[in-house]
Amino acid sequence: MTRLIARISNRVILGLEMCRNKQFLRAVVRFAESVAAMAPFIQWSPVFLRPLTYFVLSLLIGGKKEPLKFTVPYITKFINERKSASGKPNLVLEYVIQAAPPEETVQGIAIRLLNINFASIHTSSIFLTQALFEIALLSPKEIDGIRTEVQEALDTEGGWTREAVNKFYKIDSALREVGRCYGLMHYGLPRLSMVVTDLGDGTFIPPGHRVALDMKAIHYNPEVYPEPEKCDLFRFSNLREKEDLNSNDSKYSFSTIDSHYLPFGAGRHSCAGRNFASMELKIMIAHMLIKYDITLPPGVQTRARNIVFNGAVIPDPKAHLVFSIRGKA
Repeated sequence: MTRLIARISNRVILGLEMCRNKQFLRAVVRFAESVAAMAPFIQWSPVFLRPLTYFVLSLLIGGKKEPLKFTVPYITKFINERKSASGKPNLVLEYVIQAAPPEETVQGIAIRLLNINFASIHTSSIFLTQALFEIALLSPKEIDGIRTEVQEALDTEGGWTREAVNKFYKIDSALREVGRCYGLMHYGLPRLSMVVTDLGDGTFIPPGHRVALDMKAIHYNPEVYPEPEKCDLFRFSNLREKEDLNSNDSKYSFSTIDSHYLPFGAGRHSCAGRNFASMELKIMIAHMLIKYDITLPPGVQTRARNIVFNGAVIPDPKAHLVFSIRGKA
């Protein structure tokens, strides 16, 4: 899934040439995986040893050096060719170049884009995998209901437009429910206490202490989510239908944050790319369901259990799904 997400994301981030460069895709996926692997060890290291820890780990499992070999010359070429071009930007690369300060180097721009790649590849792959595991458990009738909704939206809006994707209510609901049930972490909104903090109930947090929210307690609150232990992929599309909301109302959308739904964080530090991720994932799932029947392997009745490490919730990388081309015996 990471390779698939990397290719589709970089169609928007860097453009057609790079999203089809297999060597670059391998390098950027490895970078994303290495960052996730290195982060806990760097975090656990004393501050003065962190540069050394990163250096050693990058030698062992890779770092930013390999993908930079592809992105730096590509961006240099892109900037030189762009000087004579005009028109509205349609790549993330172009917006990053526009926003960069005059003294910014090409390598600096490339590193910013690698960071965007890390954020999009790692998290989107997890959400997509979790959603597909749950979709594979649905009945044929429920799957056909999703397909019908997708096809009606495409027909009404004239193809794969933003307006059409905004009407993929059931897929959007499935993604939001997956975010509620599994999310990315068991804890969220980590913060460092800078001063003595009084919570108002007699609890004081000394400075220098890290605190976070218990995501499961929030997302499994029965007063907010009836039958919270049940992963109901149509929970939010049913609520949307019950309240007769239109496609412009984002109340129950996958990327909408509220005090009871926090997989993307909250406040000024919430995920800035969540709307892009939402559009990307809905398009991918819709396309997959139109083209394929997605099922669990023969003899398997339940989805694989997740792996939890250092608070991160990760789908079992050894688990499998079966994709069968529709209409073929």
